[in-house]
Amino acid sequence: MSGAFDSSFQGDGRARVKDQQDPGVVAACADRPAEAAVIGALLRDDDLIDDAADKLTAEDFSDLLLAQIFSTIISMRGQQQIATPITVAQRFAAYPDMQERGGAKWLAQLASSDRADRGIGYVEHLVDLSRRRALALAMGEIRPQLADTGVSIDTVITQTEVALSCALQWTTARPAIAIAQAWDIAMDQIREAAEGGKRGLTLPTFPEWNEITGGGMVQGQLVLLGGRPGMGKTAVAVSVARHAAAAGHGVLFISREMPVEQLMMRMVADLMFEEGSSVTLDDILHGRLGERDYQLAAQIRRRIDAWPLVFEEPAGLNATRVAPIIRRHQRMMAQKGVTLGLVVVDYIGLLDPPQARQSREQEVSDTSKLLKNTARATNVAMLALAQLNRAVEQRDDKHPMLSDLRDSGSLEQDADTVVFAYREEYYLKQTEPDANDVKKRDAWQVEMTMWRNRLEIYSAKVRQGAPTRRKVYFFGPHQAVRSADYYQAAAYG
Repeated sequence: MSGAFDSSFQGDGRARVKDQQDPGVVAACADRPAEAAVIGALLRDDDLIDDAADKLTAEDFSDLLLAQIFSTIISMRGQQQIATPITVAQRFAAYPDMQERGGAKWLAQLASSDRADRGIGYVEHLVDLSRRRALALAMGEIRPQLADTGVSIDTVITQTEVALSCALQWTTARPAIAIAQAWDIAMDQIREAAEGGKRGLTLPTFPEWNEITGGGMVQGQLVLLGGRPGMGKTAVAVSVARHAAAAGHGVLFISREMPVEQLMMRMVADLMFEEGSSVTLDDILHGRLGERDYQLAAQIRRRIDAWPLVFEEPAGLNATRVAPIIRRHQRMMAQKGVTLGLVVVDYIGLLDPPQARQSREQEVSDTSKLLKNTARATNVAMLALAQLNRAVEQRDDKHPMLSDLRDSGSLEQDADTVVFAYREEYYLKQTEPDANDVKKRDAWQVEMTMWRNRLEIYSAKVRQGAPTRRKVYFFGPHQAVRSADYYQAAAYG
């Protein structure tokens, strides 16, 4: 009865995608007989409905009527009603398209067709075609703008990347796992951890970061690093990035806070300090380097040449463009045999929202969710920097809390791990007593000695672990973050 599939589309004329008709796209990226076979299978056996609904949506049909029938079948299933050719046709009694195709008789032909036996097997095929149509239609809308010089090229590029992101976004869902199988997987990971295996993306030379993130950053997860200005969070992020790259992990640093040149000035100061140079960031910014410093910089340049660390400095960055940028660098690194493991975004508040909303809180919430989904979809560990509310400055204890995250409580909800950077020395400098007040000044000097060059990094939330607090060294003039055993290591180095 294959004829039912050949004649079933006469009333529709041609397939439609969201009321946009494009014969070229439909011809290349639509399989209406397969769509009809899926509907026939569902009308024949309602036990297949849940399986189909788990992967397929009405938007995946190129035929508008079949899409509406699919939605109706799913709705009836949810209401515990049986979807048959007769009951479904009754729902469409006022639809001319249904009457032109034959109503209940046509639906019965679909259900009894030989192709309906294989209908459920077409589901993945329809999903693939749907994504192709979405991409083709998006490209069709963008193509005329390429020739329109009244539209800026940046706008065209942004729209193109958004279209790619939407069309190529893949699901990270996994098949259902039986409890015994899940138990075995968990026990294997426990044994691996006991044997010293890496749970996540670990930094051998920055152990405190591994500890506060619950054993290392996990690919597919979003880590937030928050702090007020002057707390050293950018220095921490740069340190994490360069230690990850030195360990062989591919790293992408997306900078919206400052130009790449300024970031590199900080890294130059950090790495030269590591090699024993006394040159400060201020010296570097003003070109106060001696011949020996230039020789040392050349040695460092040769060492870092193999690091898989790249920087992106988009002039304007909509949150929807993060995923295409990541995928582009994943492909480029894969060609060199490197896996992109870490993406740093500096910082989340400077990303343009996916769409304009009534409040800043809603926009940040949209951005936060999109970054979380991007981390999962691209399977990278994402470290996003976040500013904190000024309310921190009004408290006696200025250690940041989760409620201090600026603009959106969803940041806390979406992040797998939230880390804060805090320097007591920064605030102590602001309370320096008068030189004539000897008693207060002596007490202040004791506190300053205790906190000089110290930085607290601590996790306020760890989805897979317990919040942890660690103290490390931060040498501000050199923008250098060092492990807690820095002086011991230097003594025995």
